[in-house]
Amino acid sequence: MKPVLMLAGLGHGQLEILDRLDEIREHYEVQFIGERQTVYTGAFPQVIAGLMNSATVQLTRLEPVAERVISIDPHQQTVQTEQGLFHYDQLVLATGAKSRGIGTPLKPMSQALLDRIDSSQVVTIVGGGKAGVELAFTCAKAKDVTLYAKKILRDVPLHRQKQIERLLVKSGIMVVKQQLQDDASEGLLLDATGVVPVDWWAESGLAKPDNFIETDEYLRHHQFTNIYVTGDMASCLNGGVRCCFVAKHLLGETSQPFRRRQSMNILLTTPGRALLTFGQFTWHGRLPYYVKRFIDSRYVRHYK
Repeated sequence: MKPVLMLAGLGHGQLEILDRLDEIREHYEVQFIGERQTVYTGAFPQVIAGLMNSATVQLTRLEPVAERVISIDPHQQTVQTEQGLFHYDQLVLATGAKSRGIGTPLKPMSQALLDRIDSSQVVTIVGGGKAGVELAFTCAKAKDVTLYAKKILRDVPLHRQKQIERLLVKSGIMVVKQQLQDDASEGLLLDATGVVPVDWWAESGLAKPDNFIETDEYLRHHQFTNIYVTGDMASCLNGGVRCCFVAKHLLGETSQPFRRRQSMNILLTTPGRALLTFGQFTWHGRLPYYVKRFIDSRYVRHYK
């Protein structure tokens, strides 16, 4: 009898495991908990900007046994869901973290949220990181946008911060460099301040209260090594995915530990241009724009 591999959550990294479903099924009985579709978060700004029709990808090859994880008992190796209790031998968690709760959360991203953004003429965004800045630029094409951020892109060099702030203002975005006060926002209020842990992680004994989940060098829970933790649930990944590494590990294709690498990020700015960041290296111009469009459209087409 094959061991049960439970996949929880349809983060876009989980799709990389499902891409190898036939191979994995040779070794495991595979069960899935989560929604039948997800929005690829890397591409949703292009949908808002009218550059893509959709960033939604579908789960087609596996019927979910339930939609939502309520809690986990790592000692009994069970997952409690709205459909009851399910046993696992190996568990891959990709259910994601949650937004901080300032206004409308960006996570989990959904088509309903995209529709709400599309129908709003006035948008207030909180957060000056990459997500908040890109969202401000893409919304500014057809909306009145206010961005609350004490600092713009604090992780990039100072000259680039100043350049992007000038471009935000030139694009008609009101940049308020202070904390949002109660009742100060107008229109749709969007939380782009980052993510925080979900309560059931600590309640299930997977993490300390208000902490992300700690993993070992193989992206397994540091105590319960039959649980893999991916995406922004894992304290070591900082929003990374790395489900391709987990798939290789489950299939016995590698015994090497996970090596964290510097990740490249590209965010849309003014029409036809984008900002590429790779550590402290940055490049703003047309080529990053076309690279981003190519990467995102290829990803969505593949999983559609």
